[in-house]
Amino acid sequence: MNDAPNSSSFSIARVLLVVVPIGLIFWAAKMYSGNLQTSAQTQLERTMASRLLGDQGPEKLDKKFTDADGDLVADPPKDAAQCIDPKEINFSYIASGSGDEDENTWKELMAALEKKLDRKVNFVSYADRDEQMRALEKGDLHITGFSTGEVQSAVNEAGFVPMACFADKDGNFQYTMKIIVPAGSDIKEPQDLRGMRLIFVRPQSNSGCTVPLVTLMKEFHLQPERDYNWGFSYGHDNSIKGVAEKKFPAAAVASDYLQRMINDGAVSADAVHAIYESKPYPSGVVGYVYNLTPQLRDGIREVLLGFDWKGSGLEKTFGKSGYVKFAPVDYKKDWEPVREISKTGNQLFAKIDNKSI
Repeated sequence: MNDAPNSSSFSIARVLLVVVPIGLIFWAAKMYSGNLQTSAQTQLERTMASRLLGDQGPEKLDKKFTDADGDLVADPPKDAAQCIDPKEINFSYIASGSGDEDENTWKELMAALEKKLDRKVNFVSYADRDEQMRALEKGDLHITGFSTGEVQSAVNEAGFVPMACFADKDGNFQYTMKIIVPAGSDIKEPQDLRGMRLIFVRPQSNSGCTVPLVTLMKEFHLQPERDYNWGFSYGHDNSIKGVAEKKFPAAAVASDYLQRMINDGAVSADAVHAIYESKPYPSGVVGYVYNLTPQLRDGIREVLLGFDWKGSGLEKTFGKSGYVKFAPVDYKKDWEPVREISKTGNQLFAKIDNKSI
């Protein structure tokens, strides 16, 4: 009679002894797994954000340069023997890998440079910015251009001296970033990008990546990979055509590129709609390496600022964006908003680890 209750009690006890520890193990495993997933997701988001931002380079001039006048640009060498005076001048524009079309755009300006500097000017092209920067540092490249978002790295790492921007008839050289969608899209405002795909141009593109990325994070709390998908088009024209043809649901582009393509008839103004427009930023810039001789530096400045665009390849290519001449730039003042957006981006990405945005 007494054996049955004891047997039942013994069985329940044995079951509890087995089940409870197993349950605790499963609970611990689930918690651990959840922590792993959260950690992996955080790392993924940070990796994607860093990839999108690209390498912004140092915020200040490299220690190999001096800046006695405080203009944030490398001073020319004090010792004339340290200046370079190449027998031939190498000229390039923004690294892209293409060559023929760019050379036709610049041939009249190159001829004017040859006449003024009294030496041959060669057009060279580079597949990417890093190759272009290395050529500047080695003294193999002397006059060149960089896109807005690449200028900070070129100045601080390679001794690039920004000198002249494309400007309109009044000397203005600003553009804005626009997030565009196909006409008739259900995406009406930036918040509607949640769950959608946004196309960037390339890492380090100011209007094509850095500005929209930082803006969406700061103003709209939209984080890449977590809140929206993304991709690269590797060209403002590719992004604009992709949206106009409804291949891309949304893209971030520069306003001057968009206007040029509309004026050129490449896309219809009615085919795209802007859901966001940023504050103005300076356009791409042409300049020279800091250690050229004074004669070369002065000659380059004189040619660029005095060059008549009328009938030239520059007018044909960039006139459709409203640009008609070169205007002098002040890197410290004019690139302040670009440096600020880069700094803000770095601060925002640093917060991803603690999930505070």
